[in-house]
Amino acid sequence: MIALSIALLLLLVPLAVGSAALVCFGATGKPKHGPVGLLLHTLTEKSQPHCSYYSPVKFADLLAELSARNARFSTVHDASLLSPESDHSMSVVMTFDDGFESFYTSALPRLQKYGFKTTVFPVAGYLGQRSTWDTLPPQVHLTKEQVREIAALGHEIGSHTVTHANLTLLNDADLSNELSRSKSILEDITGKSVTSLSFPFGRWNQRVWQAARAAGYTAATSYAGGVGYQQGIVRLWGIYSFDSVDDVLERAVQRPRLSNSVTRGHVMPHFAKGTPLWKFRRNYEVMR
Repeated sequence: MIALSIALLLLLVPLAVGSAALVCFGATGKPKHGPVGLLLHTLTEKSQPHCSYYSPVKFADLLAELSARNARFSTVHDASLLSPESDHSMSVVMTFDDGFESFYTSALPRLQKYGFKTTVFPVAGYLGQRSTWDTLPPQVHLTKEQVREIAALGHEIGSHTVTHANLTLLNDADLSNELSRSKSILEDITGKSVTSLSFPFGRWNQRVWQAARAAGYTAATSYAGGVGYQQGIVRLWGIYSFDSVDDVLERAVQRPRLSNSVTRGHVMPHFAKGTPLWKFRRNYEVMR
């Protein structure tokens, strides 16, 4: 009963905040510069004590609708190279953070059906293991063999660091290690260059981005609405368990001037950035 109450609270609070924000301020969905993508984590029909999952059935319906609209899919690397002034109205960048097994079992077959290419960001130090880097129930990560197969099918493999650490709390040496080691691990597995990065928990700043570029990354992802346009940073809208296909299409394609869905998209990332998901570590600067 307590667990159910907490789950309902996690769901209703963001929805209420998003609705209030829409009434008070509205939301501008259409980006001024560059493409805007979609961020997923895991596909499952089983209820979770969080909102960062999506129904495989709704995912299939979403892909079918995007195909019917002749959407053009591109990887984060390719999207980062597009001109900011280009027409991105039907350009879709779809990414999967964490590299959970559900990408291989539920997302990959459906993506292959339409020939859509995505970017997957595995946590390099957890391949083939269960996630223990946050306080949520553990999930199984992709294996090395699955990552290799995904890359061979033409999907981009990007880095989500070695241990899913909050990069903004690391000193320079630990930051460099998370960036360089994950890149090296994934390149050894795929035989391809890894040049795209997803910041764990969506947390980054200019120090982190400069360190990433020094490590060899040329592109990264950030939540839409967080910062203004910056070359190399592809902005993403999160997809959540309560989103309908129409909600996702509003963020991905239509981007109306006033939209409850787009407004919730601005609000929800702040919950992902919050400390309830973090496992504080001894090498975090704030702990020293």
